Amino acid sequence: MQAMQWSMLLVGLSALSTCACAAETVVTDGNGRITAMYSGGESLDIQTNLRVPLKGWGKQPTLVEAREVKVTRGEGRTTWTGRIELEPGKSYRYEETLSPTTDGGKLDIKVTADADVAIEGVYLWLDVPIATFAGGQCDLGGGNVTTMPVDKPEARHFARNQTGQITLSDAAAKTELRLNLDRALPVTVQDNREWNTATYSAFCQLAPSLAAGESTALSVTIALATQPDTTPATLTLDATKARYKLHGFGGNYCFGIESPITQYTLANLRQGWARTEMTPYEWEPENDNDDPNVANWDYLKSQDKPGSNLRREFELAKQIQDKGLPYIISIWGLPMWACDPPATSVRGGHRRVSAQMWPELLECLGSYLVYARDQYGVEPTLFSFNESNYGVDLYLSPDEHRDAIKSIGAHFERLGLKTKMLLGDVTGPRGTEVYAEPAANDPEALKHIGAVSFHSWGGASAEQYAAWGDLAERLKLPLLVAELGVDAGAWRTASWTSFHYALREVQMYQELLLYARPQGTMQWEFTNDYATCRIEKDAAGNDTVVPTVRFQFVKHFCNLTPLNSDALTTSSDQERVLFTAFAGDENGKRVYTLHLANLGAERETTVRGIPAEATQLRAICTDETRAFAELEPVTPRNGSVELMLPALSLVTLTTAP
Repeated sequence: MQAMQWSMLLVGLSALSTCACAAETVVTDGNGRITAMYSGGESLDIQTNLRVPLKGWGKQPTLVEAREVKVTRGEGRTTWTGRIELEPGKSYRYEETLSPTTDGGKLDIKVTADADVAIEGVYLWLDVPIATFAGGQCDLGGGNVTTMPVDKPEARHFARNQTGQITLSDAAAKTELRLNLDRALPVTVQDNREWNTATYSAFCQLAPSLAAGESTALSVTIALATQPDTTPATLTLDATKARYKLHGFGGNYCFGIESPITQYTLANLRQGWARTEMTPYEWEPENDNDDPNVANWDYLKSQDKPGSNLRREFELAKQIQDKGLPYIISIWGLPMWACDPPATSVRGGHRRVSAQMWPELLECLGSYLVYARDQYGVEPTLFSFNESNYGVDLYLSPDEHRDAIKSIGAHFERLGLKTKMLLGDVTGPRGTEVYAEPAANDPEALKHIGAVSFHSWGGASAEQYAAWGDLAERLKLPLLVAELGVDAGAWRTASWTSFHYALREVQMYQELLLYARPQGTMQWEFTNDYATCRIEKDAAGNDTVVPTVRFQFVKHFCNLTPLNSDALTTSSDQERVLFTAFAGDENGKRVYTLHLANLGAERETTVRGIPAEATQLRAICTDETRAFAELEPVTPRNGSVELMLPALSLVTLTTAP
């Protein structure tokens, strides 16, 4: 019987990996850029683009800013059409068609000028990671071969030629990316590190200029060949060493909360934290009176109308609190009357609060929370201004962040509110912990702080993540990733809908757990914004929520990891296999959950150190073709499990029922 169990698991996992590699070879975003390619179960992050720099190169419009984009699919091809605005009222139209090939794809590109604009040319642009290609070869044909610089070169341009061929290979000659153009064009290859960007760019000029009505076109095939790394992985668990406490995973419920996706994720994901939006501009659209010590309750309460977003906001907060979830409430938009200079729209950027209006703003925030408590029975655990280090709406300097924590925290305390302040809540994780230091070093501010927070956009190194964990440990406060997200600009091109993006999120979850050591994370979002589900019409024409692969990956973490668990000590001898493990008590039993993320080709894997009490483990797998697939359970032998990890997958082994 045990031999059959092992055999069935190996066959099941192997079958998964076989399907996953064939399903997606070229990854594109919603505007037509290629963002990644797959070969042999390995992925390579690249980026193609159309770039039309204006004279002087000061402004370089690209596909990222494309407007009126339409996508059509048929006969295996995908076509994008849209326009790139170069100057106000002056645009170039583009059409791109991607046709699949056995090892990549063929791009047919056409660009047409609708107006006369002074430009440096129309360019096809390719970005590739330095981490992959440093020390490798750049072949521009005709014997023009250059070694790509390992260190930042003195001159950014390191290769040039008039050519129809671009071949880039890594130093080990295991990865080769080939571009074949339909004609010879001037090609330049450059190092981008002077702009703190870890990429090389190869770009070719389709046309030096275009007059109104003129067009230029190019056909290019892109092929990727790799020798997949199938080195066996050994994963080691030390269940006797707990690294930190994990409260649980959760999500943001801020924008688009009226979507049925909101209720679907609340019903189908087990969560440990949540985050909602506070809209003080809806609560007090006009200053209620001239006295910050006296609230005009009749005016304020009248904003809470049936069917309003404000009403949905309060009701959702109650639903979240009734589930027993701690939650953060954050502000994205200030009342216009509070701004200096006075604002003309609800949402802006880098705005400041008028010094004389701070008392009135305190009254606004406090009255909102008092009303939520008294009318709806809800009190947020924590409060923040969203990303005030960057000024997404309100900008606060590090010292102003400290002072705001003290004044708002003291005001909430005077009102008898339980809500504490969130330290940081910054845009990204890379070196931003310094923003929190003035408040972290102020005893008066610390009295009002309930947790530390950063957002994970763009990711970070292990050391940069660890700096946030170290800060929270020093302050003896929980660390929260209040926005867990990969690409803050993905909303422009809807790139979050791809499997590749989903796998990048899996990698981010694992890296956060390994290095930052958070007590809670909140996915951006569990609504229809950066949605993990899509809405489809059923046979009767009704909206139906359909979970995507991103939902299934997140479900591994939410539903299979015990709440309030210990993060156990783990290690992996393969950098493409990330291993985390947790143990917690549920219904009087110790539950162990092991997350195995394979970011490369399929490989044999051994997991060691499984506790003796874990006599049988469920096996759940999600990859490109399977969604939260329950496989045959496995039985450890002498504390070890051996299995074949499918390519590009997340496999969870758990004793959870």
